Amino acid sequence: MKGVAILTEARSGSEWLGSLANSTGTLGQSAEWLDTDTLGFKPKSFDELLSGVIERGRTENGRFAVKLFPRHLDWSQAKYGTDFLAECVRRHAMGLILLERRDRLRQAISYCRAKASGRWRSTMDVADRVVPQYDFAGICQAYFLIGQSYAFWEAYLRMSGLPYDHLFYEDLVDDPRPYIASVARQLSVEMPSGEFRTNLRVQRDTRTEEWAERFQSDARSRDLLAHLPKKVAPRNINNLARFLLKRQMRIGQA
Repeated sequence: MKGVAILTEARSGSEWLGSLANSTGTLGQSAEWLDTDTLGFKPKSFDELLSGVIERGRTENGRFAVKLFPRHLDWSQAKYGTDFLAECVRRHAMGLILLERRDRLRQAISYCRAKASGRWRSTMDVADRVVPQYDFAGICQAYFLIGQSYAFWEAYLRMSGLPYDHLFYEDLVDDPRPYIASVARQLSVEMPSGEFRTNLRVQRDTRTEEWAERFQSDARSRDLLAHLPKKVAPRNINNLARFLLKRQMRIGQA
């Protein structure tokens, strides 16, 4: 079984790029399968989890895809005592793509807006939609932790010695074909031809730019650390996961 794992963080363009690859019908079905709500059930064992990910993430040609954030590995390790990615690589022929976004500020703003509104995709219809309000402290935290997340992936890949393709969202906005080509090559599938379809649209708008300008002004005139927790939470994967799961970070944890 051949698979591909997209290693990234929220608001990196992975949903859009994944939808384009998914539309081909031959490159697996990329999604956050390690979120049990997305997977559709709560696995009782690691083997059940991996089987479920492959079943949900596969296409008829026997290829599967999964999108991973650092918190997913932390969850798998805590729940089953197993590094999901390492075990996937051990059992299957896995390709890896590290997808990064250079513009960390707008990624952090996008995260804060989605978290406040509950609208993580443009296709989501959120009842009683909340209009997000500018949140300097929230953007600071998201910016810091998004950077920490990318640093985790780079350290993990360097230490494991695993080969991977490193792609940047900004390079793919006008032409996503290099992403599709990377997935196809790593799955040993012929590069699909024609147009790639998606029903997603860019959520970035004038409010994003207003917030970016305001944040840059505030960052020059305000104390950045004053808007983080009074005691900076330990910079570990557990607290990263807790933040991204919208839980309180643990200050006293080593």
